[in-house]
Amino acid sequence: MKSVYMEIDPTDYYVLHPRPAYLIVTRKPNGGFNVMAASWVSPISEEPPLVALAIGKESYTHELIKETKEFTINFVGEEHIDLVYKAGTLSGRKVDKWKLLGLEPIESKVISVPGIRGCYGFLECQLEKVIEAGECSLFIARIVAGHVKSDLYTRYGWDLKKAKILLHLRGRAFVTPGKLVLAKK
Repeated sequence: MKSVYMEIDPTDYYVLHPRPAYLIVTRKPNGGFNVMAASWVSPISEEPPLVALAIGKESYTHELIKETKEFTINFVGEEHIDLVYKAGTLSGRKVDKWKLLGLEPIESKVISVPGIRGCYGFLECQLEKVIEAGECSLFIARIVAGHVKSDLYTRYGWDLKKAKILLHLRGRAFVTPGKLVLAKK
């Protein structure tokens, strides 16, 4: 019997997509902020609240997180698609992406790195551990504060009728979810 499965290259990580897209903000040591797009972000613990973020070792964001030990994870929607794409395709070493993209900060409560005004919300994170993982480092960080737009968030999380959470497929291709489905009790 012929298999319905086709074999794929084990390095084709896009089989794990779509994944939520985020904007990661870091602080530059001499003032100002940097931003990059990322989708390799995952919660890993509730007690304490920890998140894992995989960042390429060659990126400016990698360097800044290792140096300052803090960052914010900003939640984005469909209306942020061009901002996310540009933040993910430009190097912060070569251009001031914060200024170029016209970003405005929202002051954090605990850390010195801001969120991005206009995003759906953001998490304030402090670095706890770095694990080397191939061409990336896995940053394990404690979430020390969280902020969301109250009209987009419900007891089940994001109100997907209002919050068009941006999911990255590959390259410049993105999708958004659109339906809440609850399992039977």
